[in-house]
Amino acid sequence: MKGFPPLINVLLASSLVLTIGRGVTLPFITIYLTEHFHLLPKSVGVILGVSLTLGILASLYGGYLVDKFSKNRLIRLSILLFALSFFALPWIPRPGGVIVVLAILHTCYSVLSITIKACFADWLPVEQRIKAFSINYTLVNVGWAIGSALGVLVAGLSPLLPFYLSGGLALATVATLSLRLRGREQRATPAAAPAALPNFRQTVTILRSDRRLIYFTLGSTLGAVVFGQFTGYLSQYLITVSSAEFAYKIIGLVMIVNASIVIALQYLLSRGMRQENMLRWLALGTLFFIVGLLGFMVAGQAVWLWLAAMAVFTLGEIIVIPVEYMFIDFIAPPHLKGSYYGVQNLSALGGAINPVLCGVLLSYAAPPWMFVMLIVAALLSLLFFFLGHRLAEHAAETAEDTR
Repeated sequence: MKGFPPLINVLLASSLVLTIGRGVTLPFITIYLTEHFHLLPKSVGVILGVSLTLGILASLYGGYLVDKFSKNRLIRLSILLFALSFFALPWIPRPGGVIVVLAILHTCYSVLSITIKACFADWLPVEQRIKAFSINYTLVNVGWAIGSALGVLVAGLSPLLPFYLSGGLALATVATLSLRLRGREQRATPAAAPAALPNFRQTVTILRSDRRLIYFTLGSTLGAVVFGQFTGYLSQYLITVSSAEFAYKIIGLVMIVNASIVIALQYLLSRGMRQENMLRWLALGTLFFIVGLLGFMVAGQAVWLWLAAMAVFTLGEIIVIPVEYMFIDFIAPPHLKGSYYGVQNLSALGGAINPVLCGVLLSYAAPPWMFVMLIVAALLSLLFFFLGHRLAEHAAETAEDTR
């Protein structure tokens, strides 16, 4: 992380630690809810789905808060509530309370993610932002890998220990940030700036009228349908066309391939990404998605083909995710960065609806049609980004001509 200001490095390190904390607990929350409350799988699914959806929707207002208030204080408050949510979960007596606490946890993490992006925009020049975002994405993948392994170890000691470890890591992070970020807001944000910002209703009007943002968000949502929950729809497909034993084997292997390629290549590929060539990169990433999906479609019982298809698919993932960030960074006004990132965060709903779409297709059509649907979603995603990019270039040219 050479070349970045110390505060950016602190934020990146904090993102890693907090992701480890999430990885310790969240992958196993289904098991905890099933055993602790004696719930049926469908009830657990409702709890997790509703809480995640509420967290995603709340990020729209969270983006507005990022623009309105001190980013440093918002970071500390988000992490503090994030930590308290983990500590509170084991003490919730009813499933309804779990939905509320998990929704708060997801909201805090969404606000934190948006704030970190806004800090990149505030504290880094344009050419360094994509590098910082790519490093952060790599660290998130590293954190999930470490956290999941650590969660298996501590859960064997006590089913409640993962929650306390996750909360403790978050508290340690907020304590460290409180020391390192002290006094930053006075240097970074003029005292009168917040008063000049539009209120939430005015902000929503601005966001709603920006067709570029609408196109980019639609493109991101369709992209999330393709890669947001890929292990989920691959599991659904494999269970349908093969045995559970083969499904477990393939999912375990493709997750290793995916994580390894992301960690090894994410930062290296991002070094060639620029605002002037981001549409070409997006087209290349979409091509990788399509080739990977075609590979899944024809893989059958060939393990090597599943792994090769996953490798190609992952190349699409590590290209598309940072490029989508660049598109929003390109059009967002400096005083509304958080709000624009908050709208983009709504694209995570694409990953939430993916299991439903794939489940319906697998139930009422031939299994390969699931991959056809995903390929169409990838192409439509590229189309919406192309339309938004054309509008953005036209707006930039118009602004240049009026000077």
